[in-house]
Amino acid sequence: MLVLSRQRDQTVMIGDDIEVTVVDVRGDKVRLGINAPKHVAVHRKEVYEAIRRENQAAARVRPEDLTRGAGAAGQPAPHMRLHRPDGNPGLAGGTSSSAAVAPAPSSSAAPARADEFMRAAIEEAKKGLAEGGLPIGSVLVRNSQIVGRGHNRRVQKGDPMAHAEIDCLTVAGRQKTYRDTVLYSTLMPCFLCSGAIVQFGIPKVVAGESVNFHGGADFLRQQRVEVIDLHDPECIEMMSRFIREHPELWNEDIGK
Repeated sequence: MLVLSRQRDQTVMIGDDIEVTVVDVRGDKVRLGINAPKHVAVHRKEVYEAIRRENQAAARVRPEDLTRGAGAAGQPAPHMRLHRPDGNPGLAGGTSSSAAVAPAPSSSAAPARADEFMRAAIEEAKKGLAEGGLPIGSVLVRNSQIVGRGHNRRVQKGDPMAHAEIDCLTVAGRQKTYRDTVLYSTLMPCFLCSGAIVQFGIPKVVAGESVNFHGGADFLRQQRVEVIDLHDPECIEMMSRFIREHPELWNEDIGK
């Protein structure tokens, strides 16, 4: 292991293409900004290890597991989402024995609709960025229809509670029930927004990424909320760039 001493705003080069810059130092915490080509995946080690465990679990699936896991109507067993080390999702047949591995939709049209809803959340995030705020967007979906959309407006409104998911729920207005809805967010919801998700009984959350912020993922799963983490490269890059360029706004947003 090569150990280097660097100060804030100083950079280390890894090869010719990867720059690692010390963005902030607070006590025993160091924030790093990483510039790397798109083909190079950058993850926190714990995220990388989680992806590797999912891949290893998928590799252990046997052909007979597909039949054994089939439904009563003879339908094929659900697929588990397989993440490659480069961050791109693939598919491996089999059933999941890990809470971190999310079942894929059974309909061939469902993945396309999921992409459509995440695209809508990303567009909301871009609106927030254009307004001078944080690039985090969210949409609430019922029966394949968007019933509410919003983005982080903390800076724009001067409201510390105006997180993307809260803004989305506010725009959606009063609902008789949330138990038939899915909440999409470009970033894993924080504990504030996770609390609202549990309070209203939203059963499923699809997050664009948790590389930059792990948020309340574990809390949500403990509360029996289905959490799907897409590890979406666009969401990861959009948020990491903002954190690198506006660390003070990011730290304010997460209460640091």
